[in-house]
Amino acid sequence: MLAPVFHQSAAESGDLAPLRVCSIDYQTHGLAGLAALAATPGSAAALSAALTTRGIDAVVLTTCNRLELYWRSRAAEDDREAIGLLASAVGSLSEAVVGRSRSLSGDAAAIHLFRVCAGLESLVLGEAEVLGQVRAALDASPGAGPLLAGVFRAAVRAAGAARAETAIGKGAISVASTAVQRLSAHIPVSGCRVLVVGAGDTARKTARHLRAIGVGSLVVTNRTRSRADNLAVSVNAAVAEWDTLPNELLRADAVISAVSTPEWVVTLEHLRERARVRERSPFVAVDLSMPPSIEPGDVEHIVRIDLTALGQTASANRWQREAEVPRVEAVIARELEWLRRWARREALRPVKARPRAHPESVS
Repeated sequence: MLAPVFHQSAAESGDLAPLRVCSIDYQTHGLAGLAALAATPGSAAALSAALTTRGIDAVVLTTCNRLELYWRSRAAEDDREAIGLLASAVGSLSEAVVGRSRSLSGDAAAIHLFRVCAGLESLVLGEAEVLGQVRAALDASPGAGPLLAGVFRAAVRAAGAARAETAIGKGAISVASTAVQRLSAHIPVSGCRVLVVGAGDTARKTARHLRAIGVGSLVVTNRTRSRADNLAVSVNAAVAEWDTLPNELLRADAVISAVSTPEWVVTLEHLRERARVRERSPFVAVDLSMPPSIEPGDVEHIVRIDLTALGQTASANRWQREAEVPRVEAVIARELEWLRRWARREALRPVKARPRAHPESVS
């Protein structure tokens, strides 16, 4: 098995030197490669338990776009053990895991976690969901140990400071979040019934965003009923049969379609019927499909939002967030100094706690 090579700054603080991370993410393996790895929440928990059993403090972080193992290394054998167990957990050859992952230690590992928490390493720059996932990873790791627990808490605190002091999280830049942002600009979402057509990744993210901002009523429909059921359970939504879609459009205040099909799922006739039955009641049709699934054409009282419009909004917001990156990095540098001081104090704690020898006991 290949030995890991950990990259760190030559001038880094020695008290963070035992910190390690092996990162497998969309940048190192690509989205398709990441999806092919056999990592699951169960395998992540098993990995964490296996390391704890071997006396290695560890935290396993899993998200849609990354699998990362953090641990405290007391000897080179800990590194070899951790890498070997990680390779087994993802069902891949250890050479592939080590060769294509990012292996960092000390300050470099801490900075990486800070950047992950702040959303600087995310596929969607500045996204906030990863922060909750980091908290959950620490909570699910009883064998984290004092050093890792302190580093993770510092990273979460730094991310909170970055969001409070910069605009890194302002303005939606993902398709799903931008769609919900534009939708809420046209109708009061909290009092509306929204129909989500589809049950794939985009539909799921959109439904989650809708639920997060307090949508009044959420309904999901999909050609495959079981997939609609799974999505509905995860976002506390109702399920509509696929063949009832025309009737559901009449009841809804908005439709968001995110399906892959060569046919029009929502036709102009559907929209005209909605406008006729509900008269002047506003209706928003959001098409997140590629190719489009809502038939184009103007219908009175129907607001249409498509991927082109969403892309323009997301692009403008992305530029704004990118301009905030240096400010976020300044916050991270400041918080890293705090972490270094904390680590130095923690390193001295066992020495301070050691009882003094009584004079009469010294020969």
